[in-house]
Amino acid sequence: MVTAILFGLYSAGVGIAITLIGYFTGLDKTGASYWLGYLPLPFFILFLWMAMKERKQEDYGGTISYGQCIGTGVLVGLFAGIAMGIFMYLYSTAINPGMMDMVMQKQADAMRAQNMTADQIQKAQSYAKMFTSPAMMTAWTLGGDIVMATIFSLIIGIFVKSKPGEGEVKSV
Repeated sequence: MVTAILFGLYSAGVGIAITLIGYFTGLDKTGASYWLGYLPLPFFILFLWMAMKERKQEDYGGTISYGQCIGTGVLVGLFAGIAMGIFMYLYSTAINPGMMDMVMQKQADAMRAQNMTADQIQKAQSYAKMFTSPAMMTAWTLGGDIVMATIFSLIIGIFVKSKPGEGEVKSV
């Protein structure tokens, strides 16, 4: 459990650092903000793999089943999601409270470029606001991290799990 907590916090730390770098450099107000959101993914995958490998060696005596790999990954995603969810709530309410207004403005501009009417834009934005409140962003972050961790763990676990007979003591 400690391994999952640590690697979840490491993953969240990378996400927090990248988000803050984007904010302080102003990249979050440019087209690069889209790509900044994907930058933590390789680190997330790396931390999932490292957590599984460490649990294999430290907790399971050199062997780990596919299910234990997935369980480890889901726990890493859970703790990363909790930490990132708390951060995103603070980020969107205290650090960068105008973030959602900026996002909504970009969306409105894109809708205008598609020749949508003012009424259609207003309706779409009112619907979008329900899903972009700080509390909803926290929930989306938590759920998203768990789902991503599960998907990546299903793949990574194939390579980390022990082969039949691996790690067993063989009699001579």
